[in-house]
Amino acid sequence: MRKKEELKTERKTVLMTKALLQDIENEAAERGIKPNAVMNERLEHQNRDNTPSKMVAFQDYANEAVKMMEKHSKKEAEYLERKAHELWMF
Repeated sequence: MRKKEELKTERKTVLMTKALLQDIENEAAERGIKPNAVMNERLEHQNRDNTPSKMVAFQDYANEAVKMMEKHSKKEAEYLERKAHELWMF
């Protein structure tokens, strides 16, 4: 459940090109989310490349690397896990 201050309650009409609208709708369809969520995400992360979807992909890679590393060195696997955790900043 979202915190009360995280609920989206404000509405604003936005004009955009057909190409941008199509891009947003395609991304939403690919990810199985609403276009509104894609637009909000792009606004919140406009100056940063660490979008939630990219961070999820990164975390999947990091988890796989940690799993592989554990076979060779538990200590190095824990180090890698800590470093990946530090990147969870938007």
